[in-house]
Parts: sequence; C-alpha cells; structure tokens
Amino acid sequence: MQIIHKGKGEIAMTESELVSFFSVTWRKLNYSLQLLLKAYPLQPEERAAGEVEVFVNGRLRGYAPLYPLSIIIALSYQLDSTEAHLFREYICQELQRPVPMMEQIFLYGSGSIN
Repeated sequence: MQIIHKGKGEIAMTESELVSFFSVTWRKLNYSLQLLLKAYPLQPEERAAGEVEVFVNGRLRGYAPLYPLSIIIALSYQLDSTEAHLFREYICQELQRPVPMMEQIFLYGSGSIN
C-alpha cells in the first residue's frame, strides 16, 4: 500500500488503497464514502486532497481522487472490519497520549557580564 503525503506532509489515499487498508469490499467502501460526502457538511479541503494519475500498461488512463486523513478517520467509524477497529483504537490512543512539554527558560537583561 502506498500512502501519499501531499503538501505539508498530509496523508491521503485513493479508494483502492482504502479498500485494502480497511479490508472491505469496494462496494461497502464506496457506499460509506458517498454517504459521508452527501450527509455531512464538510469543508472543501476535508472532501478531497487532490488527484493521482492512474496508469494502465504504462499509459495514462485517468485520475483517482485522494481522500485526506479526516475522511479516512470518519470512514473507520462507518466501516465494520477488524482493521477499522484497530485503526480507531490507534487514533484514540494517539489523541490521549500526553504531549511532552518543553521547559521554557527566560533570560532577562542584556546578556553581557561585566
């Protein structure tokens, strides 16, 4: 599976990659994806992350839309597979993990010693 990073390192996947990632049929993924895109008010950047060229036998055959991480996470809550369950657990763990704090040291004065 290829996970495409666009722009500032954002994650995006095509429908075929999502089918493999969640181990569901294309029909089930497409139904959940269409329902998600129609039923929920999403910002344009939440709907798609561009397109990727599709080549067959070395020839350009078209373009496949890339779906951003927000769509991938939302799909994981609509699909019923072991992989979707594990992905949901991973996302929840990541959100609950404490962020390491850096101590800030402030220096006052001109910085020169006489």
